[in-house]
Amino acid sequence: LAATAVSATQINLTWNASTDNVGVTGYPLERCQGAGCTAFALIATVAGASFNDTGRTANTSYSYRVRATDAAGNLSGYSNVASATTQAVPDTTPPAAPTGLAATAVSATQINLTWNASTDNVGVTGYQIDRCQGTGCTTFAQIATSSVTSFSDTGLAASTTYRYRVRAIDAAGNVSANSSIVTATTQAVPDTTPPTAPAGLAATA
Repeated sequence: LAATAVSATQINLTWNASTDNVGVTGYPLERCQGAGCTAFALIATVAGASFNDTGRTANTSYSYRVRATDAAGNLSGYSNVASATTQAVPDTTPPAAPTGLAATAVSATQINLTWNASTDNVGVTGYQIDRCQGTGCTTFAQIATSSVTSFSDTGLAASTTYRYRVRAIDAAGNVSANSSIVTATTQAVPDTTPPTAPAGLAATA
């Protein structure tokens, strides 16, 4: 007897046919639920040497045993016990969109971003960060991913406006909606050039 979980709700069973001096007429199949369970109950009597057990609960262990019967009602001993755990339900729920996105220009070439953590039914694994350049720009492109709720965008042009938005992702690859858009303008390049030295100094007695 072998048990194979093929989905979150189905386990397929197969076994070798029994022999009998007259003829096998069927196979009473029993099942119990839970790891190490012992309270088996009859779920079907099968004509052939296979059975697809449907309607099971996701991510749950089930154990099975089977025996053979003949036309006279004689029952064989039980087969081995075979166990399988149904698959987990696929995660198709995206995280919530990040909130509280803020952008702060800290120099002529750097803008720092922070936002609030997103929530997810399983767990957020990271954030995708988009940027576009120019006041009112709409052509966003992904520039980075972050595993935390902050990002420092460096190598920018001085006195330039940038717009940002952020999305959350989970382990199944589900992507949230975009956050709100925030804007920041890098600082001007500091003036570090001194004036020229005075010339033409004259003294009069």
